[in-house]
Amino acid sequence: MDKKTMTPPEIPAFSPSAAEKIAAFCMYPAAYFYWRFGTSGWGLPIFALIFTGLTELINRGRKRPAESWVWLGCLWLVVLSISFHRARAWGDVLPYLFAHLFAVWWVMSRSGRLMAGKSGPLLLLDGLNAFILFPFRNFFLRLRTVWFTLTHISKRERARPGTVILTAGALLAALLLFTASAGLLISADAGFAALMSGFESLFRFRLDDDALFTLLISLPIGAYLFGLIAGSAREDEARLRGRGEAVYSGLAVLRRVPNSLWVGIAGLFCLLYLAFFLVQARYLFGAFTRTLPDGFIVSQYARQGFFELCQVMAVNFLLLWLVTRLSAKPVNESAVLKLLCALLLAESLLFAAIAFSKLALYISCFGFTPRRLQSSWLVCVLAAGCVSALYSLLSGKKSFRFWLLLSAVSLAFLHLY
Repeated sequence: MDKKTMTPPEIPAFSPSAAEKIAAFCMYPAAYFYWRFGTSGWGLPIFALIFTGLTELINRGRKRPAESWVWLGCLWLVVLSISFHRARAWGDVLPYLFAHLFAVWWVMSRSGRLMAGKSGPLLLLDGLNAFILFPFRNFFLRLRTVWFTLTHISKRERARPGTVILTAGALLAALLLFTASAGLLISADAGFAALMSGFESLFRFRLDDDALFTLLISLPIGAYLFGLIAGSAREDEARLRGRGEAVYSGLAVLRRVPNSLWVGIAGLFCLLYLAFFLVQARYLFGAFTRTLPDGFIVSQYARQGFFELCQVMAVNFLLLWLVTRLSAKPVNESAVLKLLCALLLAESLLFAAIAFSKLALYISCFGFTPRRLQSSWLVCVLAAGCVSALYSLLSGKKSFRFWLLLSAVSLAFLHLY
């Protein structure tokens, strides 16, 4: 018998696209600019414009998901709010964090690399891909792209390493000479200096400790950003969808807990909350009638228990997730369990109303502050989550994506305060 020789599959040669080549070189100055000027003046919107442009360049020709417009709008709303010195509702640090979150999620949505094709219950896995797996898996993609470009300048002949090094050295020397000349001209003429006042710091480059540190730290930052933008576009879309379906299939295997057990657990929670409402009715609903329990002042009554009630709603969400994912039969097939879950969500809405009444009483007595705005947003988002979950429970239609988008858009609009 003839032995058939097994040949390993050929690994496709690395060949970056023209868009990747342009983006790879542009990312070097962009990352330097981001670290040095990203949090001062108009540095953030300028970088956001570059970031948006490079992402669009990499994904040109790709069908644009409608959802991506929402995330792009949220990104620019936050960025411009920071630049116009708004965003007072979230302090000094959180707006920058939110801007980065929206930027990363927009890249994932624009490239079509969300595991379900859109935002949904696979949110945590998509976040793992977006912030860790895709950027670090493609961390050296920019270096490979730059090296390929420099060694394949001529289509007929591959450039020698010595030629590449000399070319790069010549470009660096020309850049240093250009910045030195521009800096001297700025020093020599006041009119030219006034014209270039917004860019003066760019042309007064000195290789001091600060500039060297910025240059060095911008290298991994640029590699990470390019890995995110170009790396996500290189991920196999069909394979990602398959992984998402595998996750759903894996969760289906966990459906082994008897529905009767969940009926008992959900019933116990509902009775606990009913007892709490009955025993503490006068205390809990005092804010609606503006009557305080004996021994309480407004500030003490309004603040005590607010965040505990919000945490109870979060516990209920987790319980409902366990019930819907682990019950042997779908919740819709058990009338009793479905009724108890609906009652649990109704009680959660009542918790949200009580928490909001406490907050409203506090605001009416002591005025409006950014922290109270944050608390108002939190309780409204939790209440919207209860309504969304109740709608899905009763209709059988998915509404998690709508709730997520509503939360994101409302969060972005709060930056206008």
